[in-house]
Amino acid sequence: MKIIISGSGYPEKRNIMTQSHHNYVDCRKKNIYFYLNAIRSKLLHKNKQFIFHPLPGTLPNDADVIHLFNEVAHTNRNWIATFETEIPRVLPVPGVAKTANPELHSQLQLIARSECLYLIAISQATLNIQLKLLEAFPAIKKAVAHKLITLHPPQALLCTKPRLMTPGKIHFTFIGSEFYRKGGAEVVLAISQLTEEDVFTRSQIQVTLIGDLTLRHNIAHRQFQDDEAFYARIEHLIKTSPHIQHFTALPNPQVLALLQVSHVGLLPSWQDTYGFSVLEMQASGCPVITTNVRALPEINPEGSGWLIHQPLNDEFEYVVDSDEKKKHIRQQIVQQLKTHIVDILRNPGLITQYSAQSLKRIAEQHDPEKFSEQLARYYSSSKQTQYTAAFK
Repeated sequence: MKIIISGSGYPEKRNIMTQSHHNYVDCRKKNIYFYLNAIRSKLLHKNKQFIFHPLPGTLPNDADVIHLFNEVAHTNRNWIATFETEIPRVLPVPGVAKTANPELHSQLQLIARSECLYLIAISQATLNIQLKLLEAFPAIKKAVAHKLITLHPPQALLCTKPRLMTPGKIHFTFIGSEFYRKGGAEVVLAISQLTEEDVFTRSQIQVTLIGDLTLRHNIAHRQFQDDEAFYARIEHLIKTSPHIQHFTALPNPQVLALLQVSHVGLLPSWQDTYGFSVLEMQASGCPVITTNVRALPEINPEGSGWLIHQPLNDEFEYVVDSDEKKKHIRQQIVQQLKTHIVDILRNPGLITQYSAQSLKRIAEQHDPEKFSEQLARYYSSSKQTQYTAAFK
């Protein structure tokens, strides 16, 4: 099939460009908003708009469907969109209530049109957030509800046998380019505190951190960001810990090789729309400790991994509305992370048990073949719609 896309970055590769036998045509530069957004941001100082509006006559006539990520389409061609939070994606405007934003009202009309065939949420949390948005627009909800679908991203198994435990170090691995948003600091604090408490020796545990320490801004902290002293403390603990090794980044083949010999993955994230690294860890037979934000409880349920529980808002995220609240959440993340690590050290057989469940979950719920079959059904609906329209 020939499928029009509007970008070929990581989100598209992970959620759309999954089949080598399809012909994906990137029409990003044929999108009017590719140019309008440059003008809006640089000259007009306005928000970017996530709209795919093709220049007239530029799309291939023989394409079967348009499949977008986090965008809506303004076109008379059939289209599908996969999204990770809400759709339409409309950035906030200071002083304007979300549901009063005229851009949101305008773009909601696009998803209500017949050309919009399906809106694919990447998790049930995402679908619930979308339904909450639509509650404010009953007419749109009535026109759109039947188009909403949850389809988790695909993930191939990277090993077939669960992690067997042998005497020696238990290897924990954290992966998060945005080190602080993904919970890297909390990992460092937990390991540091357990070291001070003499919970383990150097021969019992090894922690590998992969993440950029210069990416300090944490979107979940809003205006309550950490200070220079905090960052300096975390970097000092990393350098002086006998249990921690740190890499700013590693090539993906080396990361996957590392996961094959890791026992437990770590992602005590403050904010995550999904958590793709969790899938790669689980597919490598490496069960994971995560927080409970957004989709993480869906992809890391009890029995397949370990969850850090914290109160969430109605968008399944932590609420940081003061420095004190941030410190309290951090304290709870660190404390529960410590509890899980101690439990693993005392009961290493859990690693094999959870590893087997992780592999089983990936095979059943993220099978690439089943994912492709499901997408093919959605694409076939587009062809059927075109065929029916041609004979009206």
